[in-house]
Amino acid sequence: MKLGKIVLSMMLLLSSSVMSAEQENESVDASRAHIEAKHHEEGDFYMVPKLLLTLGDTYTEEAKEGEAEAKLEGDVGGGVGLDLGYRVGYGFAVEFDFAYAHTNVTKHVESEEAISAGADYYSYGLDLIYGYHVNETFVTFAKVGWEIEQERISDFDISGTNNGFAYAVGLEYGLNEHWAVLGEYEGSLIDGPRGNSVFVGTSYTF
Repeated sequence: MKLGKIVLSMMLLLSSSVMSAEQENESVDASRAHIEAKHHEEGDFYMVPKLLLTLGDTYTEEAKEGEAEAKLEGDVGGGVGLDLGYRVGYGFAVEFDFAYAHTNVTKHVESEEAISAGADYYSYGLDLIYGYHVNETFVTFAKVGWEIEQERISDFDISGTNNGFAYAVGLEYGLNEHWAVLGEYEGSLIDGPRGNSVFVGTSYTF
């Protein structure tokens, strides 16, 4: 009799463990399905207002007729940006982005005293972005695109437009179905004293 009770108790315990495991698996599957549904949703417009820091770089300016070669060294600068995007589905989106940055640039010419001046940068880009939902809250993303940059350093008589390949990686943290905060590192193949940039911003999905 006692043996029967023991066997029955073991069977009940085993059955309870199996049901608990199945419920846990169903919960994980439901969570993953929800993430995948978010990952594959289509047709969402969004905008991302951002603050930025330019990290600065050293750029060698070719010698002009009657002038010596100069090195332009960019400081850390600040600015603002705005991304306008449209999610096309399966984690992909297309973005138009604009950014303005101001920094100081120091000009070094051999045998001359270094001088500094303010520099303004206006950039416009068209990007393809891919975002991957790590879980229901975090999204990692990467961007590639083409950027046009206008450079203005009036004191050095520099005014021109350059363009080139641009790339970025970042992490987004969702607050709710509409709002998220994000951080992003951006670089490009455009040479100049501005250098690469770091962005922080908020994303709003319409």
